[in-house]
Amino acid sequence: MSQNRRSVLVADDDPTVALLMPVALAAHDFSVTVVDNGVAALAAFRQGHFDIVLLDVEMPEMDGFEACAAIRANETEDTLVVLVSGHCEAVFVERAAALGAEYISKPVDWSMLGTRLRDLLNARGGQPSC
Repeated sequence: MSQNRRSVLVADDDPTVALLMPVALAAHDFSVTVVDNGVAALAAFRQGHFDIVLLDVEMPEMDGFEACAAIRANETEDTLVVLVSGHCEAVFVERAAALGAEYISKPVDWSMLGTRLRDLLNARGGQPSC
C-alpha cells in the first residue's frame, strides 16, 4: 500500500457504478468503500475516515444533497465531498457549491475520474498526484 493511498466513500444505488468505481480508482491508489444510499453513506462516514466522499444526487432514503448536508453538519474536518449526477443544470451545481461540495456530471469519464479526484485533493492542499 502506498503512502499516498486515499480512502473514498462512494454512495450510489446503481450496481454498475458499485462495480466500476473501485476499478476506475484502483490505478490511482484509492481505497474504495461502496454503499447504496445516503443513509448508509452517513453511517459509514461516521464510523471511518474518508478523504473523499462521492455521493450520487438521486438515491433512495436520503439523496446526495441531504447526505452532504448531514456530513457537513457532523464533520470535524474539511472532507472533500463530490456530488455526482446526470443533471448538470446550474441549480444543481449551485446547490452543491452552497454545501461546500464539488460536482461531477454523469456520464462519468471513468478513465479520468482518478485524476480528477487527485486534482481536487491537490487543490485543497492534499498529497501530490502519483
